Amino acid sequence: MASNRYKMPLGMRKSYFYPIKTTPENAHPTYDTALDMGSAVKGYLAITTASGEIVGDDQILHSVESFVSAQLDAETNLSDLEINAKLFGHKYAEATGEDSGKDDTPVSGGYGFIEPIIKDDKITVFRATALYHCTPMPSSEKQEADTRKPTEFSPKTNAVSYKVLADNSGAWRNRQDYDTLAAAEAGLKKIFGAAV
Repeated sequence: MASNRYKMPLGMRKSYFYPIKTTPENAHPTYDTALDMGSAVKGYLAITTASGEIVGDDQILHSVESFVSAQLDAETNLSDLEINAKLFGHKYAEATGEDSGKDDTPVSGGYGFIEPIIKDDKITVFRATALYHCTPMPSSEKQEADTRKPTEFSPKTNAVSYKVLADNSGAWRNRQDYDTLAAAEAGLKKIFGAAV
């Protein structure tokens, strides 16, 4: 008999970056107040692993694959100069705007986002994902401007890619399902120990 059970992601809500304050030994970082990245559009995570095999007698005797890093490709609807400067280490002042320099260094932080998950009982739960240590990738900082016809409406999302590494505790991600969106947000706040 076929199973009709399912539990599937259906959308994305909320997107926060938490600049790292300190990196204690054998522990998760501590974080500053969250940067609200705006309305969430996309959060795609691709994992890189190291792998190896031990062979003998014309067969694979042992196979190992372990986490090395990951890349989060995130998109939101907020293109804000001050937030962009904070992510990529640029200078920003309200009077003069954003100044980008060749020696600017991105700021490492934690990243949190929430996915609605629809279950086979038609109830939606909310999965909070917390990435403990990630750094905006300078090569992902793009600026795309196209002319448009008066009859077209084609806004651009703000896309940033992040290199995700394990923190000093050895962990790189936490995921948990919550009954409500508010509970999922509170879960992220608890993990990052910073105001949302």
